Amino acid sequence: MRLAVFLLSVTLAGASLAQTAAQSLGQQLGRQTNIEADFVQYMLDASGSRLQETHGHMVLSQPNQFWWQTADPFSQLLVSNGKRLWIYDEDLEQVTIQTLDQRATSTPALLLSGNSTDIEAEFNVVMNRGDNGLVFYRLTPRDPESLYQTLRLNFKNNQLLEMQLEDAMQQKTSLTFSNMVFNPQLKEGLFEFVIPEGTDVIEMDQL
Repeated sequence: MRLAVFLLSVTLAGASLAQTAAQSLGQQLGRQTNIEADFVQYMLDASGSRLQETHGHMVLSQPNQFWWQTADPFSQLLVSNGKRLWIYDEDLEQVTIQTLDQRATSTPALLLSGNSTDIEAEFNVVMNRGDNGLVFYRLTPRDPESLYQTLRLNFKNNQLLEMQLEDAMQQKTSLTFSNMVFNPQLKEGLFEFVIPEGTDVIEMDQL
C-alpha cells in the first residue's frame, strides 16, 4: 500500500513539473503579443555540419499573424492573417495561397505567433535553467505527424535568443534572433498580402 502511494505521488509530482514547464513557456511566449526581429537561420545535417545560411526579418502578432521574410540565398515571403497563408516566391514571380493549417504549430512562425495557452495540449515540455538568466525549453510534439521531432527554445532574461528544430532525418534548423523589438508600431494591412501585378497565383484549396 505504501509503495502504491509513493508511486502515485511520484507520478503526480512529475505531471506537476511538466505542467509548470508548459505554463512557464506559455508565459514567456505570451509576454509580448507583437514582436519584430532580425534572424539568421542555419540548416545543419545530422553531424552538425552547416548546409545553408539564411538571413531574414520577422514581425509576429498573436494569435497566428506573421510576416516572415528571408532575403538570401532565395527571397521568400510568408504572410498570414490568422486564417490564410500566402507564400510569395519573388524570383519565380509566384504566390501560393492556402488555408492556415493550425496543426503546423511546429513551424517557427506559427509556434512563436500562436496561442501560448495551447502549448501544453500540443507539446510535452521540459524546462532547464542555466547560468546568467538562461532558460532552456525542450518540446516534443504530441502529434505524430508533426514536421519536427523535437524543438528547443532558449531564453535569456525573458528574451528569446535561439530556436532549434530537429526532424525525423536528424537534420536541424537553428534560428538566432537579434534587434528584437517588443510591441512595435505595426503597418496597417501588414498581415494581408497584396499580390503584385503579373504574379502567378496558385490556390491550394477553397478559402
